[in-house]
Amino acid sequence: MSRGKKHTGRLVLGVDVGGTNIKSVLVDVRGEILATMKRSTLARKGRDAVIDRIVMTLRDTAKKSGFPMKRVTGAGVGFAGPLDPATGVVFNPPNLPGWSNVPLRDILRQRLKMPVSLDNDANLVALGEHWKGAGRGAKCLVCLTLGTGVGGGIIVDGRVMHGARGIAGEIGHMTLVRNGRMCACGNKGCLEAYASAKGLVARMQELLKNSKGPKRGRVTPENIWRWAHSGDKLANKTIKDTGTMLGVAIASVANILNPDIVVLGGGVSNLGDPLFGAVREEVRKRALPKITEGLQVVGAELGDSAGALGAARSLLLSLNT
Repeated sequence: MSRGKKHTGRLVLGVDVGGTNIKSVLVDVRGEILATMKRSTLARKGRDAVIDRIVMTLRDTAKKSGFPMKRVTGAGVGFAGPLDPATGVVFNPPNLPGWSNVPLRDILRQRLKMPVSLDNDANLVALGEHWKGAGRGAKCLVCLTLGTGVGGGIIVDGRVMHGARGIAGEIGHMTLVRNGRMCACGNKGCLEAYASAKGLVARMQELLKNSKGPKRGRVTPENIWRWAHSGDKLANKTIKDTGTMLGVAIASVANILNPDIVVLGGGVSNLGDPLFGAVREEVRKRALPKITEGLQVVGAELGDSAGALGAARSLLLSLNT
């Protein structure tokens, strides 16, 4: 390729490591994507195999772009928490067996022979959306990823808010209902138990259990969406109830942080206007009036690339401090 003459400044890699897939990008300092790659994580093969896959994916992403690795300034890595961004140590991510207090950042620095930054994957989705997505230019952004769980990230003045121990932004584990549904974290009544894909399905099943209406097929987020669009009252109530719970949580977060924008991503956000309408209505009811002035609640724009772009941005920010 002939990109070398065009891109004479820093080039950085970003990678988002999930339990199923590894997604990577090579970008310039403006965030222009020069190459992308997606590979299976092979988590079942254990820690060393996953680390090998990360290294191979990053090297192959640079190769795909036409730039040699020596042109790459560094790599940002997004990984499932819990982890410590300051020390680069991964503790015990639930979807990656065989990990316990792994100094991933230092391992990758040694393997790649370049600077490496490490952060929670949800934080980096937020940072990616702030840099190149729905939250461009926001002074304060809150991002929620509504998938199997509910991840959260907070960006203030262009940087991730980490808190005292690097774990700030766990909005999915706000307690909304005292003695409510059991959450995977061990607590009861967390937002995640109500607004994740599992929570959505649980709500539909609750409504069906108490309904004398016609039988339906297997309850999945996709079927709930399909049934709702066909006029199914219980499916539409399920989506509205989920949006209401999200709105309660977001109103509380908004009253504390006064964000410009709240970005919702992940599979549950694909429920679209019925979900977002319920969220916005509840936020208006519960947040202070001055807080809601100008507050936007919008869908994410970057899709699967958000985490990898955020990882690249994190590396660039670490180099500039």
